[in-house]
Amino acid sequence: MYKNLNPGALGHSLPFDQTCALAKKYNFGGVDLDLGFLSNIVKTQSLQAARDWLAATGLKAGSFGLNVAWREGDSDAAYASSLPKFIEDARLAADLGCTRCVTWVMPRSDSLSYQQHFDLMVRRLTPVAGILKAFGIWLGLEFVGPRTLRLGHKYDFVHTMDGMRAVGAAIGAGNVGLLLDCFHWYTSHGAVSDIEVLPVKEVVYVHVNDGIAGRAADDQIDNERDMVGATGVVDIAGFFGALKKIGYQGPVTVEPFSAAVRKMTPEQAIAAASAALDRTMN
Repeated sequence: MYKNLNPGALGHSLPFDQTCALAKKYNFGGVDLDLGFLSNIVKTQSLQAARDWLAATGLKAGSFGLNVAWREGDSDAAYASSLPKFIEDARLAADLGCTRCVTWVMPRSDSLSYQQHFDLMVRRLTPVAGILKAFGIWLGLEFVGPRTLRLGHKYDFVHTMDGMRAVGAAIGAGNVGLLLDCFHWYTSHGAVSDIEVLPVKEVVYVHVNDGIAGRAADDQIDNERDMVGATGVVDIAGFFGALKKIGYQGPVTVEPFSAAVRKMTPEQAIAAASAALDRTMN
């Protein structure tokens, strides 16, 4: 496993060159790609120049986000029109050595039943997975665990590890796995043993954070979390221990959704995330 930086996950926005500089300063091993920044180098110079620029940072390419209009609110026309740009992004990511594309999945709907939602997701993401597979890239799908996010809505949808693995099996491309977030693992009542039986190839990417002290798992709120290891609500030692046991070697990114972290300067937040990872990963 290696420490991976995404300033957006900390609630901050930085130009990609500054992100990379701070990632190196605070001993991160990787960074999520800003394909807009890198594609500009390709357009104004060359692909080799973009490769050289990224190589000079000494950082691994963590992941890039799925920019396809595949969700229930997106029309079929919007979905189709988003695919050409996605193919461009996937090609560039692959050319830069990135093997991971990630997205999250809303665990509810007011318009689609569970089966309808499942069918839509599989229908739209099957071609996406096929495109990524052609470039040697895995798709990581994040299940979102908090019960509070589903309350008051007509239909539940996938919100557990096994549920998301079923989506991957239904897609059937062989390159679909999990974006595994320890907060969602905890709030979905996951166990260490659940991770220990995962094939390591199915863990595409990892988010870490902590729950709010004094709240039970079913009372945790999705956008209210803490820095990884801050409260001890999430069994982060067990979580990392299970990932080490199965041999996970990929990126680990801090995503605290914390007002306190957002109030820090970007550099302070990055320094705090690095220190928290050093304490908890080891």
